[in-house]
Amino acid sequence: MRPYRIGLMGVHSMIDYPYFLRMGVQNTLDEAGHTLVPIAELLPYHFLRNADSYLQVVVEVACRLDLDAVIYPVGCMAAYLRESDPMAALELARAMNPRNTIILERELPGYRCVTKDNTPGMHECMRYLIEDRGFTRIAFISGAASSKGAQEREGVFFQEMEAHGLEVPSSCFARGNFAGTCPEVVERVLDENPG
Repeated sequence: MRPYRIGLMGVHSMIDYPYFLRMGVQNTLDEAGHTLVPIAELLPYHFLRNADSYLQVVVEVACRLDLDAVIYPVGCMAAYLRESDPMAALELARAMNPRNTIILERELPGYRCVTKDNTPGMHECMRYLIEDRGFTRIAFISGAASSKGAQEREGVFFQEMEAHGLEVPSSCFARGNFAGTCPEVVERVLDENPG
C-alpha cells in the first residue's frame, strides 16, 4: 500500500485543543507511514488578520492540493471566526469533496462525519469531583452557546449539580471561547469566587 497524504484544515499548531488534535493525527499517521499536510501552515501568517478570507483561502488551498483525504475539524475552523460560529465554518466545508473529506465535531449530510459524545465523560468528571473528591462549589466555563459540545457538557454539569443538591451561583458559570485560553474569563470567575 502506498503512503497517503492527509490534509488537516485550519489548525494553528500552538493553541491547546488544536495542538493536541494535530499531534494525535500526526502521531497516528507517522506510525502508519503516512504524511500529514497541515494546510494552515502552508499560508503566510498575515492571512489570519481577516478570518473570513483566511478560511476561504484555506478551503481553496485544500481543494487544489492533490490529497488522499482531508480532515476538517469544524470547531477549530469556527474558532477563527469572530463569533466562533460552527455553522458558518460548516458551510465552508461544502466546498470540499465529500468523497475524501472527514468532518469532525458536526454532522454534514453526504460527508463522512466523526462526532463525540461528551455526556459520559462529563458525567464521570462531575461524579469524580463531587463524590470522590467531595467538592461542593464547582465553577464551570463553557464554550460558545452555539457549540453542540459545549451545550452537552454544560447540560451534564447542571444536571449533576442538581442531582447532588448543589447550587450553581451565577458567578460560577461563564462562557469562554475555544480559540484560546480565555484568561480574562477565568480571572473573572476566580475573582468572583474567592476560596
